[in-house]
Amino acid sequence: MRFFHFLRAVGKAFVACGCNLVLFNPVRGSGNCLQGNAQGASTACHALSSAYPDQLYFPNTTDYTAEAHAIWSQEAWKTPACVFSPFTPQILASGLQVLVSRGIDFAIRSGGHMPVAGHNSFGSGGIMIATTHFTDLETVSTPNTFNASYVRAGAAFRWESLYRYLESQDLLCVGGRDYSIGSALLLGGGMSYFSGIRGWAANNIVNYEIVLANSSIFQVNNMTAPDLFWALKGGSNNFGIVTRYDLMTFPTGPVYGGSVDWASGDTQRYLDAQTAFIVPGGGSEDRKAAIMPNFGYSPTTRQNSSGIVLLYDDPVKPKAFENFTSIPPVSGSLGNTTLVGIVNTTAFYAPRNKRWVWASIAVLSTEKTMNMIYNVVVNAADHHLSGVNCTVGSAIQPVTKNHLEAAQNLGGDAIDLDPAKGNFVIALIYAEYFEASKDGVVKEFLDASTANLEKDAKANDIYYPWLFLNDAGIEQDPIATYGYGSSRAKMAAIAKKYDPLGVFQKNVPGYKLTGEVHAC
Repeated sequence: MRFFHFLRAVGKAFVACGCNLVLFNPVRGSGNCLQGNAQGASTACHALSSAYPDQLYFPNTTDYTAEAHAIWSQEAWKTPACVFSPFTPQILASGLQVLVSRGIDFAIRSGGHMPVAGHNSFGSGGIMIATTHFTDLETVSTPNTFNASYVRAGAAFRWESLYRYLESQDLLCVGGRDYSIGSALLLGGGMSYFSGIRGWAANNIVNYEIVLANSSIFQVNNMTAPDLFWALKGGSNNFGIVTRYDLMTFPTGPVYGGSVDWASGDTQRYLDAQTAFIVPGGGSEDRKAAIMPNFGYSPTTRQNSSGIVLLYDDPVKPKAFENFTSIPPVSGSLGNTTLVGIVNTTAFYAPRNKRWVWASIAVLSTEKTMNMIYNVVVNAADHHLSGVNCTVGSAIQPVTKNHLEAAQNLGGDAIDLDPAKGNFVIALIYAEYFEASKDGVVKEFLDASTANLEKDAKANDIYYPWLFLNDAGIEQDPIATYGYGSSRAKMAAIAKKYDPLGVFQKNVPGYKLTGEVHAC
């Protein structure tokens, strides 16, 4: 494969616009803020527009607004100089050459679910690249190069639509749990309803199609580039722009599960059921049992809410869920259904009509864990958010020894966690609200919650020293915790090999190999 040759012709976009090549240096704001360069971004936008006028969107147009606002949290909406939404990977590669040659900063947006402001969009100093048009879907049966049936899925998909496509062929794949989440979940590892059996969602990828910084389109798998294949499993946007994921498929069938909500007065019963599930000997040791629980709290009314999505990979009501199913629900239902049926119960999360922020901490699974998380969140909300119209809470995601052993058995990943260190939970702490004027005080709540939970977990000797990239917040540094600190140097060497000028470290915001960087 070829790497950078900057003395080569700079592409048809320059010819089309008659522009001279000008390199603009990216500008760093204070700390980890990437400011970009408005003049350079504007010039690059016009170069791209000359070459691809139907794939380049300027402000104050319908397509621009649709793409710029295709981000789940309104707190993360920005106003990039333009949006480039290429129709094919080849056009993306040509357009990327325009940006890289000029030193232009750009953000990459697929499904837009990441609510970290400045990770998947930019201000006027940079450009948004949207993968909206990469919609190809195709199943591949055995025999094939990878000795496994798989689906080729363009990076534009949402999980519900991919599952529905596969279900029509009596197939499923391992991926996200929510209706509207997009493909980039796979670049952070990805929790699934089948993680106890199949590890991280990323462990079930057989091939990535990626556009590298030198504009080459590369098929990355365990035969062509085993080092990059490993690094992409959790490596976020540090190596290129993934345009297609090839995911293993499996026969599908009925499952047990659904979604229920409980009364405010049953919150302690929910916490106790969660505790019974996560501790040694609990329901989490059943590989087929998956839960997606959540509690919420209103600091204005001081009312609790709690609920859960359950999936058991068999059409039977399992003992693993008995502590949850014994709580009478106020809404929702459980029973035999399909994966698509369960994912559809999360559709109420899809609207992009609120401001969301989150961050996460990992805590060992013990008798103390759930009440500790609840108390930290509620106390911080009462202290920082009194009178604020918002809901805060925590979504709890168990990670088990079975999960991590499955990840290792499927070839491992850059996340590289040791099953012997025990079961733990990812505590995603969140706030949802409406007023931009409350951004500052909500951030104070989030910072206090994560700091206090880390402090209390360490004091009780149950802190787990790892951050889940998919659930990380602004200014957190998940990649530093991969392999408990051992993966980053290897990932940096791989990045230097495939991106020797460091384009995806210097010009692209996100969770970088040197720390978190967001567009200003």
